[in-house]
Amino acid sequence: MSIPLNDQLSQAESSCGSLLYELQIIWDEVGETEPDRDRMLFELEQEYLEVYRRKVDQVNRSRAQLRQAITNCEVELAAICSTIGERLVHIRQSDRNVGSLKEEHARFLPQLEEMKKHHIEPRNPEAYFGQ
Repeated sequence: MSIPLNDQLSQAESSCGSLLYELQIIWDEVGETEPDRDRMLFELEQEYLEVYRRKVDQVNRSRAQLRQAITNCEVELAAICSTIGERLVHIRQSDRNVGSLKEEHARFLPQLEEMKKHHIEPRNPEAYFGQ
């Protein structure tokens, strides 16, 4: 059972708020100066941004890999169709709002597997074995 995104964000905000409050109590007890507190908060923000940037980069790489997988499917389908002299049926949608990249990739896979199964296997087994 997953927690809705709004609840997760709310929990994260309250957790950050709690941690900041705890940090301020510790700083008060230690006697940390305002400039030092500001510097530490700035460092925390920079670390947060670095982590966030890494996550965005990771997701961006995944998106690029998925796009490449879709392109590879298209190329393989085109090659199979060319080999057997069949017209390529375009299943890729020109309207990008039709679905996600994962959905688009999932639409290609069954067609590609079907084409491989029926058209790449030799139609005449005797020709395959050289009789």
